[in-house]
This record gives sequence, structure tokens and C-alpha cells, in this order.
Amino acid sequence: MTSQIAFIGLGRMGGPMARRLVQAGYGVMGYDVRDEALEAARRDGIAAGASLAETVRPADVLITILPDGPAVEQAVYGEAGLLAAARPGQTLLEMTSSHPRVTRRVAADLAGRGVGVLDAPVSGGVRGAEQGTLCIMVGGPASLLESQRPVLECFGRIVHVGDAPGDGDVAKTINNLMSATTIWSAAEAIALARRAGLQPERFLEAINRSTGRSYTTEHKVAQYMLPRRFAAGFTIGQYLKDLDICLDVAAGLDVPMLLGESLHQAWRTAAQSGLAAEDHTALITLIERWLRPEPPP
Repeated sequence: MTSQIAFIGLGRMGGPMARRLVQAGYGVMGYDVRDEALEAARRDGIAAGASLAETVRPADVLITILPDGPAVEQAVYGEAGLLAAARPGQTLLEMTSSHPRVTRRVAADLAGRGVGVLDAPVSGGVRGAEQGTLCIMVGGPASLLESQRPVLECFGRIVHVGDAPGDGDVAKTINNLMSATTIWSAAEAIALARRAGLQPERFLEAINRSTGRSYTTEHKVAQYMLPRRFAAGFTIGQYLKDLDICLDVAAGLDVPMLLGESLHQAWRTAAQSGLAAEDHTALITLIERWLRPEPPP
């Protein structure tokens, strides 16, 4: 078993993931720029590093799960960052939903320091992080993945989507494009059904027995949208960030994204309407806001 893991990023996803490593018997030292995250980590039995460099140096495995690609670049290339602090023989598991271009650059530069890199973004939200049921989309050499499989399996199920760092990010951003599509279409469908006089619960039952069903209709609508409990664990702004990445990847490959472009505009509109920090299931409130009262008879 790996003797020491450095866990960089102890937020809504990273915090519960680090706890799972402690529960599995790993020694974990965590680091976060926010004092409140470090304090919560201490309560969970996670040692708190005084600096990123102090956290990284004694570790065998480094894990980063940060808000976005720029945050990864800051952690790697900033003063006393990973590139300066890492040593040969370490492995970085870069689990941020980042831009493939950033991940490939980080992997190439750390390889020059003798550090192996897997990118391993995850899907499944905060609940999946807490329960260890995430889907982990790994990009990188199979041999390196096998050496790190016991660590990654603490978080959920591994799918080896590609042989190079960055491939995991490509898979994750395309997944979130598809997820954002079903979320928006489900919100529109529920609003339309209600406006047409259907009971949403009955309509949902019909959809979930028909070809229009999706993970969103089978889980998110009933759990979060209909009871107005907007707590699925991923914000509208985070979805928009992943759509930005997806369309940038597509543009770089000269792949037309007709639906993707329209969807991106829709989610950007939601964010600009004041919902960027809200849970993505609150999207239905925007569509309801757009509905005008029916004119009097």
C-alpha cells in the first residue's frame, strides 16, 4: 500500500474523496488555499500541510482535484508549486475536470522531472464522492494505471478511456455535454407538460417508461426539480465551464457542434441570469420564469 498521499484540493469533491483514502488506511496529507477546508480535513483525520510544497515532498502519490484548468496551472507552475516541489518517482493523479491542453502540458513538463501522470476526472457528484461510486475516466499508460488502481478504486469504478494524459478530460467534457443536454431538455419538458395541464409526477412516470427517459428524468427530476430541493451538487457555472471546454476541443478538431453551440448559449444565458452559483437542477426555475401567465379568457 502507498505509504503517503498528498491531496491537493479539499473542496466539495476533494474533501470526501480524501476521507475515503483515510478510511482505506492510507496516510493522507491535504492542502487547500482555504483555511476552512483545511480545518474540516483535520476533523476527518487528514493531516494538513502548511504549504503545497510541504504537502507534496514526502508523498508517493499526488492527487489534484481543483476548480478548473487555471487553478491546476497555478498549483503546478506557481511559486513552490508541483513542478518545483515534485521529485522523481512520484505519480500525479490529476482528477480536475480540466482542459485537455492543460493536462497534456502538465504531463509533459512533469515527465521531465521524472513524475508519471494520469488524468482521471470523475463523474457522479458529491454523493458519488462520499459513497465511492464515482466513474473515473482515466487517460494515460496502462502500466501506470495498474500501479495506481488500488488508490483510484477507493473512489469508484475505473474506465480506461485512453492511453495519454488528457484523454480523460476529453471523455469527461463530452459526457458533460450530453448530461447538460438532458438536463435542459428535461427542464423544458416538465415546464411544458405543466403548462399544458399535465400533472408533472404522472408525466414523469410516462417518460420513464418510454424512450424519452434519461438519467436526469430517472433521478434528478423527482429528487431535486419537482420537490424544489436543488442540491444535486454541481452548479450551473460548473456545467458552463465544461461546455466551454467541450466546444473549444471541438473547434480545435474542426468538428461542427450545431446542438452544442445552441446548448452552450442556453447555459450561458442561465448563468448570466444570476444562476451561475446555483445547483444545476435549479435551471427549471429559469424556464418557469420565462413562461408568461396565460391571457384572461
